[in-house]
Amino acid sequence: MPSNIFFLILSLVIFVMVLVQVRNQKMKEKYAALWLIVSAVIIVLAVFPVLLWGLADFTGVVMPVNLLFLLAIVMLIGVCMHLTLEVSKISDETRTLAEEIAILRASQEQGSPAEMKKSASVKADSDAPQSPKL
Repeated sequence: MPSNIFFLILSLVIFVMVLVQVRNQKMKEKYAALWLIVSAVIIVLAVFPVLLWGLADFTGVVMPVNLLFLLAIVMLIGVCMHLTLEVSKISDETRTLAEEIAILRASQEQGSPAEMKKSASVKADSDAPQSPKL
């Protein structure tokens, strides 16, 4: 099997898998867009391998395979950077939510101001001297 056909089939499988994941709501659209673009580029390069040779000549890369590896590495670095930013954002949101929950729990344990006044008046009544019961 020629490599072009293998990569064409592989990219079509990736394309369909991403669409299924989005359809089943297991992947967000903003993440799916990257993988759909990557698979579309692979489809184009598999159907028209001359484009890769032309791009390699244009950039001065001797072997088109080396250019393909460079593009893959750059893409993976971009994905890692994007995911790192997302993790940092989610970490900040988690910390903020944890702080808000701690504040809510503390205020719930102390009670609302109306309940505090009510409990203070009950406590004052209970502190008053009781008359002995016979």
